[in-house]
Amino acid sequence: MHDFKPKIHKYEATIGNFFVNAFLIESENGVIAVDSTLAIPSTNDLREIIQNKIKKDLIGVLLTHGHPDHYTGVAELIKGYGDIPVIATQGALNQCLARDEEEGGYLGSDQAFGALYPKERVFPNQLVKSGDTVTLDNLSFTIENLGACESDDDSLWSMKIDNSLHVFSGDIVYNHMHTFFRDGHVSNWLKQLDYCISKFDTNTIFHAGHGEEMGIEMLYWKRGYIQAFLRKLKDLLGDKPTLSPEEQQLLFNTLKSYLPNEKLLFLTGWQFDDMVTAVKNDGVL
Repeated sequence: MHDFKPKIHKYEATIGNFFVNAFLIESENGVIAVDSTLAIPSTNDLREIIQNKIKKDLIGVLLTHGHPDHYTGVAELIKGYGDIPVIATQGALNQCLARDEEEGGYLGSDQAFGALYPKERVFPNQLVKSGDTVTLDNLSFTIENLGACESDDDSLWSMKIDNSLHVFSGDIVYNHMHTFFRDGHVSNWLKQLDYCISKFDTNTIFHAGHGEEMGIEMLYWKRGYIQAFLRKLKDLLGDKPTLSPEEQQLLFNTLKSYLPNEKLLFLTGWQFDDMVTAVKNDGVL
């Protein structure tokens, strides 16, 4: 009989105006990480929690998706722990590899994170598909792949603790933070939010990639935020290919009226013209 009750340790990494979460699930004999943050200082903080607070070995890493702020810390995180599994879908692996080639040089430059960015990156070494269950030290984690939503491939990792379902939702829903739209998969994102609203109940606790833990009500909030963004972008865009700086500010002001803070607002403006093109190509405008 194993009556150990797992504990979830949330860690929020902050670099400038950037906020991203990683989670450490304490099992009876080890620690399982969900995502790994981006930069060396935050990954060192995670290692400090593992080694000096939890005082158990890291035994696995689960990745929700392939954006750099979730995978680039893996190499630093697993140092000294041997050949441990780094688990994700094929789609997440593909995105990790593509983003590393596309953005690794910039993120490691003085214009971005410089020496804080890990020079070595490690990618998933164990692939799973939607519906698979992974068991690590008697804890079972089930993955559900939702396809291209916020990123090119987004998944939920779920586990039960007592009577509650804990869902590590990556970037499917940010809790009261602004949103990254550049990958342009908004139509499926909205569809999958509707699916999650129908699937999960009030006993579900969501652990987001950005922001605090939340209940199902945040899925409704996130859907409304995305819809407000689309309405304003469509209104301002008309037949133009993109927005002027003044029009971009009007878009941001609308988002700030929906969410009266600027947490991660810069992500909405990241590669703005490319973002507009991707959203238009998705057919939601």
